[in-house]
Amino acid sequence: MNREIITLVLIMCTAVPAACKDRRLVGAWKAVTYVIDGKPHPMQGLFIFTAQHYSANVRFKLSDGPMDDANGNAGPYAADGKRVVFTQWVQIHVRPGSTKDSILSRAGPDEATDYRIEGNRLILTFPSKNQYILQRAVE
Repeated sequence: MNREIITLVLIMCTAVPAACKDRRLVGAWKAVTYVIDGKPHPMQGLFIFTAQHYSANVRFKLSDGPMDDANGNAGPYAADGKRVVFTQWVQIHVRPGSTKDSILSRAGPDEATDYRIEGNRLILTFPSKNQYILQRAVE
């Protein structure tokens, strides 16, 4: 009995991630806009999806001063056509205008994020309701 349960769990753990991939995400996406608290901010950078992993490196301007704000995240992901779950092996946020947390660098928590693809645009809506608006990069 235990052997059958273990076998079933192993099959589920290996089969589910492969079935959850949305191949439409694979490729390079140019960062265009970061919507924070409903306000759009121009954003530069790149979001890359492979068949199993992602990497995001973006910068934007939230405060005065010479240094931009930035986010960097990378790790594996799973997607089902409506929601992507990012496992953050790397999470780096730079906030030069913040007196509390100017730099965050850690392995982050898994982050379930709603998404939709509209033509050549990918819109990621994070749990905070902030959004990344990305445009498929021309190769």
